[in-house]
Amino acid sequence: MRGYPLHLLLSFGVLWALAVLAERLGFAPAFLVPLGALAYGGLALYGLRFGLRHALLLLGLLAPWFPWASVLVPLAFALLFGRRMGEKEQAAFYGWALVWPALALLLVWQVFPTFYAFYLSLFEKVNFLRPAAFAGLENYQILLRDPLFWRALGNTFWYVLFTVPTGLLLATAIAILLNTGVAFQGFYRTLYFLPYITALTAAAAVWRWIYHPEFGFLNWLLGTPGLDWLNTPTGVFALLLRPLGLEPQGFWAGPSLAFVAVMAMSVWHFLGYQVVILLAGLQAIPKEYYEAAALDGANFFQQHRLITWPLLSPTTFFLFTLGVIGAFQVFTQVYVLTPTGGVLQDTLTLAFYLYNKGFRDSDFSYASAIAMVTFLIILVLTLVQRRVLEQRVNYEV
Repeated sequence: MRGYPLHLLLSFGVLWALAVLAERLGFAPAFLVPLGALAYGGLALYGLRFGLRHALLLLGLLAPWFPWASVLVPLAFALLFGRRMGEKEQAAFYGWALVWPALALLLVWQVFPTFYAFYLSLFEKVNFLRPAAFAGLENYQILLRDPLFWRALGNTFWYVLFTVPTGLLLATAIAILLNTGVAFQGFYRTLYFLPYITALTAAAAVWRWIYHPEFGFLNWLLGTPGLDWLNTPTGVFALLLRPLGLEPQGFWAGPSLAFVAVMAMSVWHFLGYQVVILLAGLQAIPKEYYEAAALDGANFFQQHRLITWPLLSPTTFFLFTLGVIGAFQVFTQVYVLTPTGGVLQDTLTLAFYLYNKGFRDSDFSYASAIAMVTFLIILVLTLVQRRVLEQRVNYEV
């Protein structure tokens, strides 16, 4: 623990540099210092439960009036008491000192914007050019009656339902094939991973050319010249059932052909990332299990159903959870492929609608309300997934 004061100084030095940078950029200068001081006091009360040292630690709460106290107080504490603390106390404080810069980043760039968005959503049409009147929950009431919001929510659910399971199934199949000892495995792994490291904007721009109704590669390949993939509002279920004389309407008509085209591009882009993660999970499964199953007469499908799927469940659960969270935030590919939200807003998603309200209509309070509702939906779905699906995950190999 000889390096303890130095690490503490470095940790709070990084924190202070972040605070100065945020202040110069104009991000909530009035809140940053007291927020850090309160967090610091809370950590002190939680992690250090001993007598008179609290008095010195709590001096950090003077930071709103004396900003340098947030640096000088912990430094003085480290120099005076750091070497006198017990082993467990030093370890606890040492740990907090090391994670504090990362924790500060989360507080400044993730937690604070969430609360600030909720604060903005309580006012009437905030645009930062004039004072806004307090409106309470009025923006949320308007949101519930907004047909475009429900349209965006329905499209986003379609996007999640299509892209997450499809991407996961394709990636699992490819990862299993690559794990069978195929030649040039490194080449195929690189080939699948290349789309993921390509800038999403550039990839979407290329796919826009592929979907072009006259010069696009896809129409040439399928022999369907003139088919306007990105501007066809008809639902795919309606298109598939039309030859049978059936014409489903509304929700049952499915997502539009334009939105399915956007979904296909998204699955292609993120497939390589999922393949690499799943391949790492497959290679962690001992080969002795497969050899024993083969000796017992299990065929290829029985081996993967009884061995691969249960032992790969932590990896698939991780990818599924991240996939759902990411799918609810889809924006870039939708914006590049269909800048106007498609015909009849058939490619409008929650993130795209939020962008339109905030940056095109300059109504940041309504956009913040959309952001808060999206946040709550993602939070509830994530908690449900952990409650329901995590019970089926097998963490023991």
